Amino acid sequence: MHLIDLEISKIQSIRIYLPCKKEDIKPFDIVSIEYIKEQIEYDLYVDDFATEAITSLKNQLKKALNFELHIQNEYINKGIGYYYNIYVNKLWTTDAQSLVDPSQNFSLWSTPTHIGIETFMYNIDDKIYIEISPIYKWNCDYPENESEYETFDNFLNNYKPIDIVSIDRSVAERWLDFCCDMIKIFKENDKKYLKEDNTN
Repeated sequence: MHLIDLEISKIQSIRIYLPCKKEDIKPFDIVSIEYIKEQIEYDLYVDDFATEAITSLKNQLKKALNFELHIQNEYINKGIGYYYNIYVNKLWTTDAQSLVDPSQNFSLWSTPTHIGIETFMYNIDDKIYIEISPIYKWNCDYPENESEYETFDNFLNNYKPIDIVSIDRSVAERWLDFCCDMIKIFKENDKKYLKEDNTN
């Protein structure tokens, strides 16, 4: 297992777990990503394709650096995650066809329902933010252990984002360089792999 830390500050980073050395990674290798804050770890992307994780980060960073991801003012105080939870719950509990997904354009990574964490990236004024939000787990399921269950209303009343972090422009640019580098490695290793495959 190889680790890459994309540092935000001395106590915060986005940690990418690779199954091999960075220079050997292929697009469909399986990676996981965590948010580390003061040594507490939060899953952001779990056991899925490297290319999807890195391409998504690259695309969002490009847009954020060009100030293309401004969120509506109404989302600023509570964060997008609060409104996204309401949207998802309404999808499950009503037949409303006219619902607008507040996370559209801002969603970066998702986790399976049993983990229940969503990551967003957006601009407020001239700043770039990453928001890490808990997602209500019981819209379509019920826990085996009854004590884990809570109503949606209760979840929403106690809702707090896990974190909303401002990313310095220089940090975002470094991350973008890293993503472009990774995508180049994917392409080179993919070609190499196909060539080896054809010669066998």
